[in-house]
Amino acid sequence: MNIVTSADSNFFHCLEGLAYSVRKHYGKQVICYDVGLTDEQRKNVDAQVIPIKIDVDFRSYAKFITHKPFCVHHYFQNFNEPMILVDADCDFNARVEETGFDLGVTLRSKKRIDLNNTWTGILNAGVIFFNTYVKEFLDEWAKRCSNENTTDQKELSEILSETIDWKHYNKIYDWHGIKVKVFNAEIYNDVRLKDGKIFHFKGHRHDPEIYAKLIEAQKRGENLYDLFNELTGRKKKTFLERLFGK
Repeated sequence: MNIVTSADSNFFHCLEGLAYSVRKHYGKQVICYDVGLTDEQRKNVDAQVIPIKIDVDFRSYAKFITHKPFCVHHYFQNFNEPMILVDADCDFNARVEETGFDLGVTLRSKKRIDLNNTWTGILNAGVIFFNTYVKEFLDEWAKRCSNENTTDQKELSEILSETIDWKHYNKIYDWHGIKVKVFNAEIYNDVRLKDGKIFHFKGHRHDPEIYAKLIEAQKRGENLYDLFNELTGRKKKTFLERLFGK
């Protein structure tokens, strides 16, 4: 099992935290596809850095949000082990290895899911499991990611929606002969920083100063959910507010 990510210079500070957690739980380096690191950053991170040239005429701002299928293609053309593809602002709380399927995706929590919105409402593409080289799927994903005004997350949702109804976690579906397992994001892609095996420091959570404090607190075993609320001045909801969704 390998852990694979991609990063540019803006996410280097997160890459250091991810690399630490992968070394801790897997005893090896994270594999990082270089989509814009500096020379100094490449030298100083505990990662196997792989430069990648994507032969698609992306507009500069779109390249970083549609590159994932190309990285996965390259990975399986050069490695034989299953892998978990994670965003650079993810972090492992435990060693994660799941079997019995080809492709695994994380469905948003029931409170956040919008089945009518494939752009942001169904999946969180920050964590994706690949146990086999699903070339047919990756070819289709890469083709769609070459379009304008899209994201890899949107296209991932739309492709899989052809055969998946998204109503259940921990179920294996069939996508044209490929076994696709749907995981609960609150465990495998936890943006709340509460109970997950894989944390995802989205939004202000990966702001450099906040992220550094959260990572150090995580190493000490502290509660990151409460700390983030404290650092950002967020008010903790009461029981009645949680009950009635206010």
